[in-house]
Formats: sequence, C-alpha cells, structure tokens
Amino acid sequence: MVMVVIAILAVVMLMRWGASEKVKLDSAARKAAGDIRYAQKLSISTQKRAGVAFNASGYEVYAVINGPSPVLANSPGDPCATRPDGKFVVDFAAGRCPEFNGVTLSSPIDAIAFDSIGTLINATSGAELPTQTINVGSKTLTIEAGTGRVSYY
Repeated sequence: MVMVVIAILAVVMLMRWGASEKVKLDSAARKAAGDIRYAQKLSISTQKRAGVAFNASGYEVYAVINGPSPVLANSPGDPCATRPDGKFVVDFAAGRCPEFNGVTLSSPIDAIAFDSIGTLINATSGAELPTQTINVGSKTLTIEAGTGRVSYY
C-alpha cells in the first residue's frame, strides 16, 4: 500500500513539473509577443521608428531606433521589464521575474523595427524585412512581413 501511494505521488510530481515548464514557456512567449506588439504600437503612435533588440537572455524595447543613438523606451510599468532607471529591458536571467528563469531567446536577426505605419523593417537600414521567427525556449514567435502581425506557437 505504501509503495502504491509513493508511486502515485511520484507520478503527480512529474506531471506537475512538466506542466510548470510548459506554463513558463507559454508565459515567456506571450510576454515577448506582447512586448513586440507594444513596440509596433509605439512606432505608429509616435510616428517614429521603434523596435526590439534581442540577446540570448531577453530583449530591449526602443522608442526611437533611427538617428545617431537609439533611445530605450520607458517601461509601461511591468516589473519584469523595468530596470531601476525605468527603461524597458526584459532579461529572463536577471531575477526580477523568477517565473522566467532559465528561458532562452534566439533570433536570426539582432534587432527588428517598425516604421510609422507598423510595417516590419530592418532596424539599421530601414528596408522592409521578410517574415521573421524568434525562438523563446521551444516556442516560436512569428512576425509577419508587411503587417507586422505577431503570433506564437
């Protein structure tokens, strides 16, 4: 009887651990997709090129990309995305949000931007980009060419 109870507890714990990893990746992908959408809306509302720069542990949201020096956006109040100086920087390894610890990010391009009508463009040259994919752990974000629509699966 004791062995049966231990086996049941072990199965429940394994299922719970696997589910929590899936939830963590879903949450991180949802957050990244929302923040990319935020950059697109920022570009449309300010009529300036705004975008996102990626690194292995997260990303930075820029309010102005073109010009001599990019300007980091102010965070909209998200504690996971706010540095002490109030700038919009998401670092999954920084410890500000422990629920994202261990999530990695990979992108074939260092940065993306949106023009004043929300079209996906190259952050450096301003040339229109083809559809881009960004991996957040095992989840894939897709940013469509032309429309800038962000989806994940």
